[in-house]
Amino acid sequence: MNINALQTLLFVPANRPERFEKALNSGADAIIIDLEDAVPPAEKDAARSTLANWLAEQPSASVLIRINGTNTPWFNQDTVLCRSDAVAAIVVPKAEDPGALTELANACDKPLLPFIESARALFLLNDIATVNGVARLLFGQLDMALDLGMDYPPPAGEPYDETPFLPIRSQLVVCSRAHGLAAPLDAVYTAFNDDQGLQAYVHEGMKLGFDGILLVHPRQVRPATQAMAPTEAQIVWAGKVLAAGQQHNGAVVAVSEHMVDSPVITRARRILQHKRH
Repeated sequence: MNINALQTLLFVPANRPERFEKALNSGADAIIIDLEDAVPPAEKDAARSTLANWLAEQPSASVLIRINGTNTPWFNQDTVLCRSDAVAAIVVPKAEDPGALTELANACDKPLLPFIESARALFLLNDIATVNGVARLLFGQLDMALDLGMDYPPPAGEPYDETPFLPIRSQLVVCSRAHGLAAPLDAVYTAFNDDQGLQAYVHEGMKLGFDGILLVHPRQVRPATQAMAPTEAQIVWAGKVLAAGQQHNGAVVAVSEHMVDSPVITRARRILQHKRH
């Protein structure tokens, strides 16, 4: 599994093993089996045991696991579970301790995807991003809003306003790029029956530089995948740009009354190379 290429990652609760196969067949690039928020404390040990048995029968590097936080009583046993060959990477919630991330990476020898979902994590973002073993950053919007005391999410029926999160999301993108990580994965869109809203949310994330999203329901996979694919208008534009660039040997040229130079040509090439299943 190429962690850097994943764009749609679907959460499935670890205490619902009957959903594992459905999630695997949902069309998502990968699934994250969740031992943390999705599992009540009283069920965590049983969920881990059931998951261990299931993992023993799975192909190598076939799923991701979200463990419980490094400061919880379940962390050590979750770490042992993640040594399974079937685990491709470890999703770390409430990542605020670079030292703990280093120890986890050494203990499991698996790529880490830390959730940035608190003021402290944001303050230590550069340190977290440079931990050996960290592959990509994930944005935990709901926990971040709670930690910062933000007026979010709105009551049911009121429109979502993602504007207050723009500076935070941009920090994840810039930090990832500066430290050579793949583009970060955007936070979940909780309204799982709102395809239009989900696609608008995905488009906004891509404008900022995100290259994927976390999903909470199988029915979100298709609209999210569609939203990340180049539009017909983008494909036509990219074709014109590349044709003009080739005609003028890469020199600055005008296309539809807009200046086109090397960065624009590179952008057009990326659009045409962007393939979705």
